[in-house]
Amino acid sequence: MPPVITLESSFAHQVFHERHPVLVQRLKDAHPYGPAQRTALDTLLEQTHTGVITLADDAFDRAQWLDWDRGHFGTPWAKAPFLWAESYFYRLLLGAVGYFETGVDPFGPAKTAELRSPSLDSDYGWLAEPLDFDAVLLASLYGNRADLGFQLIAGNSTAAHDQLVADDSAAVHAFLRRNGPLPVTFVLDNAGRELVSDLVFADHLLTSGLAGEITLHTKPVPYYVSDATITDVGDCLRRLRDLPGGAGNRLHEAAAEGRLRIRTHPFHCSPLSFHDMPADLRAELGAGLTVFKGDLNYRRLVGDFHWDAATPFGETVSYLPGPAVALRILKSEVVVGAEHHGREPGWRTAGTHAMVQFAHP
Repeated sequence: MPPVITLESSFAHQVFHERHPVLVQRLKDAHPYGPAQRTALDTLLEQTHTGVITLADDAFDRAQWLDWDRGHFGTPWAKAPFLWAESYFYRLLLGAVGYFETGVDPFGPAKTAELRSPSLDSDYGWLAEPLDFDAVLLASLYGNRADLGFQLIAGNSTAAHDQLVADDSAAVHAFLRRNGPLPVTFVLDNAGRELVSDLVFADHLLTSGLAGEITLHTKPVPYYVSDATITDVGDCLRRLRDLPGGAGNRLHEAAAEGRLRIRTHPFHCSPLSFHDMPADLRAELGAGLTVFKGDLNYRRLVGDFHWDAATPFGETVSYLPGPAVALRILKSEVVVGAEHHGREPGWRTAGTHAMVQFAHP
């Protein structure tokens, strides 16, 4: 295996030393946190910059984190694997703001503002147009981009495809046409616009007969700023019912009929890759096609390593129990199955490129 990415890498160092302080300040600005919470947030930043990774003796989830530990407790944060440390950072952040006592999503205000944005209705006006598989897949991939709608309405997806450093979209469609209707599972990424677009994709799979049932897997608790929870799915489904095209109403009916399910699992907040997923989750992800959304799930899918970008995607996910699709905009250093010659510096982390990758064991 290639070397694991640690907090000593330049990008991971930037996340912890530049992005996290900005995140903490935004939380302070968004919530009426008292002195205890504000001090806890400041202490968390200081510890992750200069301290040692610790686990409180009275932590309610101590046994779970001891099971997920790989020898990192008691060691400096700076030496820890990036994926493990980033996940634990968000667990500690939830504790610092009192989430486990109050149930108040610290990222809730930003999620709510996005769904209430006056521009959402006009940005999703393209839902009134006939949409094909390519359009809804790209919508799910580029879900946070408001300008994508213009490309979809015009029936011109060339520009969106040109930004893909790996493009197996045609193979995904062909697989579903040959084998559908299949159970399809989405391992979701962001809430808000991206989740709305994921729901549009799910509706198309059901209405076109490519999927017989859809299962949406969310995070069990708020994680990584905007990651979707079960509550977020409900909020986005209700918002989708206000948008044109009827997808929201059809999905509501599909849920009532048992063809749309919303699930979660503690492992979705694990600091480990999907190589270590427990047997029950493995069984669920082996029942049909699994769509892994977003950058974090990609890192967990292939492993958070310094891969050679030309390493075949299929080799890195051969452990999976069934066929899988990765839909991901590049925002971190991990890339496999992509040629990189001639691309601009920083192409792996700039958020300007994307990939659709498919593996069928």
